[in-house]
Amino acid sequence: MDADTRKVFTLRPMGLDDIERIADWFDDFDDVALFERNLPIPMSPEHLKETWKAALEHREPPRSIWFIAESDRGVPAGVCGLQSINYIHGDAVVPIFVSSRMRLMGLAQAMSVLVIDTAFEKLRLHRLTTFFREDNLATPAITKKLGFVKEGCMREAWYSDGRHKDVIQVGLLKETWLKQREVLRAALENSEKIAINTRRSS
Repeated sequence: MDADTRKVFTLRPMGLDDIERIADWFDDFDDVALFERNLPIPMSPEHLKETWKAALEHREPPRSIWFIAESDRGVPAGVCGLQSINYIHGDAVVPIFVSSRMRLMGLAQAMSVLVIDTAFEKLRLHRLTTFFREDNLATPAITKKLGFVKEGCMREAWYSDGRHKDVIQVGLLKETWLKQREVLRAALENSEKIAINTRRSS
């Protein structure tokens, strides 16, 4: 396989300075609202920084960890992470968002594989959860490939486009992940579309 035919991305820890670099993603509010439940109105870059500040500030132990994926030219392509990390119960929420220009090449799944490994191997968590709107067709397809299973439905809990829509909850247990992680990591390493590297924040 010729690695030069693949799109190469780098996944690194996200910082507050990155918010200005991804602010244009939020210009398409209808698109963002399909993935983000807690963003009721379009926001300026300054307001976005304020909303992200708590998630990105350092705590010990961390309550959230965010990563940003960049193209080989340094263009931001997607973000994902762990939110609401609970070390007592061993769980966290996994949010994923890929720029509309960078979709359909497997980046969301590639980022998720690395973040899930971090959750279960480095943080020793026991389970992960994610939520999505009922009319979001991309996220359930991705999470199913990763081993998440449907655990419930919050009826009419997401208001959008003038009506309330259902919120679907899916979860992944560590034991399920360990049974399939090598297959998923091998698929990522042998992908003809994408390659992803990791590095620490500079």
